Amino acid sequence: MAATMNSLPFSGKALVDAQFAGQPIGPVAPKNFAAVMGDVSTWAPNYKDMTIVPDGSGGQAVRVTLDQGTIHSGPNGTHGVVLFAKLPGQIDNACISYRVRFDANFDWSMGGKLPGLSGVAPGVAPGAPSGGHPTDQGWSGRLMWLGAGSYSWAGPTNTVVSYMYHPGQKSIYGDNVRWGKSFVAGQWHQIAQCYTMNTVGKSDGVLRAWFDGQLVVNDTSFVYRTRSDVHINYLTWDVFRGGATMNWAGSRTGYIDFENVRVSIPS
Repeated sequence: MAATMNSLPFSGKALVDAQFAGQPIGPVAPKNFAAVMGDVSTWAPNYKDMTIVPDGSGGQAVRVTLDQGTIHSGPNGTHGVVLFAKLPGQIDNACISYRVRFDANFDWSMGGKLPGLSGVAPGVAPGAPSGGHPTDQGWSGRLMWLGAGSYSWAGPTNTVVSYMYHPGQKSIYGDNVRWGKSFVAGQWHQIAQCYTMNTVGKSDGVLRAWFDGQLVVNDTSFVYRTRSDVHINYLTWDVFRGGATMNWAGSRTGYIDFENVRVSIPS
């Protein structure tokens, strides 16, 4: 199926279809965010860096502000946003898509995290497969931009990767699946990632990704799980700089806008 930048390369049943039109311009109201994202915490401090803004073409977007000189874990508290929206049921095949725009003067610094999907076994915290804590009790598949200072292959400005925690990952801090693409500051990009859980005991999981409608990742030998009670059960709304050390901080305050956030079961 052909795709343009503003269309998706798949169709299917929507589990989340978050549109921000009609929400008051200004600070995000947690109850309004939950109304479109689903089963997510409404604890107000989680929302301090999110606002609703015009998108420049008659619609509205949710903006995450990344303050100068900060990473997610500091200094002086947390920065950016980390939220987990619980998905219904036991899902083994799902896609997340959204439009994303970095401000025109964005400092790519060392890099940072963007939303994806994840899954954990019953009773396991949704953030378990992250933060340098690989586990066989779950997996996570977020997006990252990596700045030129992070890896020799990440230049000259930034590169896009699927950032994967999963059983058998090669690095304690997750594996980078390269897209061969870079974000352009000030420009909207259409992102889509699809995940199909592997059969337990087999390397037959699927990871596919599209950048502005172009298929950039097509891995059909992925291992997401080693146990049958791990599925896809969270939209992981991570938007922050880092890395765990301050050299990931930005030299100036930056903004990242999102719209048309959708989680679906492809048909």
